[in-house]
Amino acid sequence: MLGPFGGASHAEAASSGRNDVIIAESKDGIPSATATDWVSYGDQAAVVHVTAEHEGAADSEEVAAGEGYLSRTVDLQVKERVWSRSGATALPAALTIVADGWSFKGDAKTRVGSAEASRLEVGHDYLVALAHYADGEWATIGTGAILPYDGGEVGQGEYEGSTVTAAAYRAKMQAKLVSGAEEPLAYRAGTSAASSVKTFLTGATPDATAAANYNLDAAARAKWVAKAAAAAAAAADTFCGVAAPLATDAGSTYTRGELADLVTDLAGLTDNFGDKARLTSFAVQLNASADPATWGWRGTSVLSIERACSIDVDLLPNDVEEAE
Repeated sequence: MLGPFGGASHAEAASSGRNDVIIAESKDGIPSATATDWVSYGDQAAVVHVTAEHEGAADSEEVAAGEGYLSRTVDLQVKERVWSRSGATALPAALTIVADGWSFKGDAKTRVGSAEASRLEVGHDYLVALAHYADGEWATIGTGAILPYDGGEVGQGEYEGSTVTAAAYRAKMQAKLVSGAEEPLAYRAGTSAASSVKTFLTGATPDATAAANYNLDAAARAKWVAKAAAAAAAAADTFCGVAAPLATDAGSTYTRGELADLVTDLAGLTDNFGDKARLTSFAVQLNASADPATWGWRGTSVLSIERACSIDVDLLPNDVEEAE
């Protein structure tokens, strides 16, 4: 049984439990850590107050076994509307969403929380990114889209079922930064007010594929983005894998005919019309003449490969290299 964020089952989570809360590894289906993620998949961002929680029914087989998982929903009161995606469904003043629940064994219940996320506890405030899904329900877009916000300060409040200070929360986020990657919003906005989050979101650029599919809900958008990324990676890997031996530091040499065949293969592997035309023209020139003065498409073909694969190439056959 998965939690609201696609987290581990009760059995999987039990080994990582504390006395008061079981922390389950989360497996978000939608990216939710950065400002780019929020504007790509979120429909609304708001400060909310958790006013109540409700226990769901346990699975009959788990009841019979005497242990299992109890689902939970929480009631949210919207205190401040921070950001709204153009064209998004309006956010109601109050809503109920699914949250992490409880593990039970016999008559005893233990809270379950998602790793590196807030649990949404009654009485606390949070700054959240919400999406309106195809089934008509509202939900946060993922574990990275729930920021503690007690006292009007990002990071102050409940996190992993415990109360943390804004400074400690930001230090924890800082320890997980990845060089070269966009900083998580939890770190960028740590110890700040909601106005800082609004600034970050207003200035963020959504993923192009997500933006082109704003007519779909967040889950469907994420699938299209993942599909586009996989296709782009496969195309780049194939093209650049073939081009790799052409790198000037690879030490490979080709006859004019071999080089023409390789360039022809590259032309067939790119979806960029301009690159395809340049590479095809250069291959024709290589096959037609041994005189480098006639290879007018060589320079632009070099640029096409270097731009796509970040390698240095000269596209000279070995007989020309030896002549020099």
